[in-house]
Amino acid sequence: MTEQSARTASGSATPGNGRVPAAGRRRGPVVYWGAFGLACLILQAVVFTRWIVGGDAHAHSSGDYTIPHTMKVVTHIGQVGAGLLFLVLAAVCRRECRTQGRITLNTAVFIGFCFSFWSNPYVSQFHYAAGNNRYDLNVDTWGPYLPGWRGDTPAVESFLMEIAYPVMLLWIIIALAVVRLCAARRPLWSRRRTLALTIVVMLVCEPLLTGVYQRLGGFAYPRALPGNLTFFEGRWYQLPITSTLAVVGFFIAPVLAMAVHAEPGREAHLFRSTDRLPRRTRPWSRLLAGIGFMNVCTLGFQVTMALASLISHPIDLPSWWDRPTG
Repeated sequence: MTEQSARTASGSATPGNGRVPAAGRRRGPVVYWGAFGLACLILQAVVFTRWIVGGDAHAHSSGDYTIPHTMKVVTHIGQVGAGLLFLVLAAVCRRECRTQGRITLNTAVFIGFCFSFWSNPYVSQFHYAAGNNRYDLNVDTWGPYLPGWRGDTPAVESFLMEIAYPVMLLWIIIALAVVRLCAARRPLWSRRRTLALTIVVMLVCEPLLTGVYQRLGGFAYPRALPGNLTFFEGRWYQLPITSTLAVVGFFIAPVLAMAVHAEPGREAHLFRSTDRLPRRTRPWSRLLAGIGFMNVCTLGFQVTMALASLISHPIDLPSWWDRPTG
């Protein structure tokens, strides 16, 4: 047995009861990310509790806008489709966990997305920068209860906007499929080269995926960037290039990098040192680490879009996309 394998064996050995002696415990990424994930859960629990106690946890008035009948039908299709996709992704994650006997990276990311939508109002910190479909299932925003939020009210948060976060696991699954295809067709390529090509592919695919979700009533961007940096500028389904860059840069690339650079037989960076924790806490630590990590990624996306709104200009939107006026 080599020195390296000896260290590995000694590092993973645990008593029969699953406990790790105190002397053998070591802090690592899973502990730090898990602690941050727990802090995020506590903070959002406080935010939503204050929102409910404050009497704002209800649907906004359905008045002062009109929406074509066709768009009503499309919105219902979008709601049902997003809900079904959510359930399918949840089932895929559950099957992965049962097959591998542990919480997988996809599952941690999915659960992390589920507990990161709470900070979505930060996108409109400076301007109305992300439009909700007001015909969609919606509630008055909890933005005023977020720390440091200074956006305008009234405002709403819709089902299709918020569920877009966990549904975005599909984007990551597609990216991982591209990685596997590269590995099969170009086995001699380095990890860095495979990662770079996959990111380029996703930069092309992401506007198409997001565009479909937008057309189904998912959300709209009410502000356009200068210099022709907005696809379909002036249309309600326009897409600023900062959205594509932020989605790929904050959601897809970090998860992809962890998956690509995880050596065979080793954990992804997010889960490092899991084997040094008591056995019964490992699933929870992995889930909390996913929550902490995806909250950072989501906040990075939101800050990027909020800052981009400072150099953008508003466009005229149909009334069902406009921010409520009263």
